[in-house]
Amino acid sequence: MAKFLTVLVLLSLLCLWTGCSTYWYQEGKTYKECDQDLQLCYDELQKYADMQSIDTYEVDFIKDCMKEKGYRLVTEDKLPRDVKRQDPEMRTFWLLAGKSGTLEE
Repeated sequence: MAKFLTVLVLLSLLCLWTGCSTYWYQEGKTYKECDQDLQLCYDELQKYADMQSIDTYEVDFIKDCMKEKGYRLVTEDKLPRDVKRQDPEMRTFWLLAGKSGTLEE
């Protein structure tokens, strides 16, 4: 399992460095709303997982939760130009997708 995670992290880093970052995005949602929705999914996950190890359950949980909220994963080149974005965080695997959304007016 450790070898698998190492390879996965290295591939993810390579992807980040070559510009294929992905972001959670939903048209019409603000960046703040995206951030809050992602945090809600993370909080919900903590009810069901011990968070000691990261496996496909955690990854799938976050993906399903965000998709149920109407978000989709898009690459940076598919984001509108006027959208705020935060690069993916490396502290946990399922947060390899960054956050994006419109600025509040």
